[in-house]
Amino acid sequence: MKIIKFISFINFLIFLILHNLKESLTIGDKWADVHINSLIGLQKLIESSFIQSKIDISIWYSIFIPILNTPILLISTLFFMFIFIFIFIKY
Repeated sequence: MKIIKFISFINFLIFLILHNLKESLTIGDKWADVHINSLIGLQKLIESSFIQSKIDISIWYSIFIPILNTPILLISTLFFMFIFIFIFIKY
């Protein structure tokens, strides 16, 4: 179990350093590179939804844009941090 703790901690540190050293790719950029039409379709679906017509805020700009602007390396860093904390507490 010590090896798994060590590996998850090293992965956490590597992703944290990489995230701080270089401007990382965001979720939205990668999604647009893979299949931009599905991203446009999601935006149309969100903006024309029944919920959007009932509330006064823009769901796309207030919820989805911040999620899509999240760096992938930050998500990876947080993922390995939670794995390390879980293993550290459990064992």
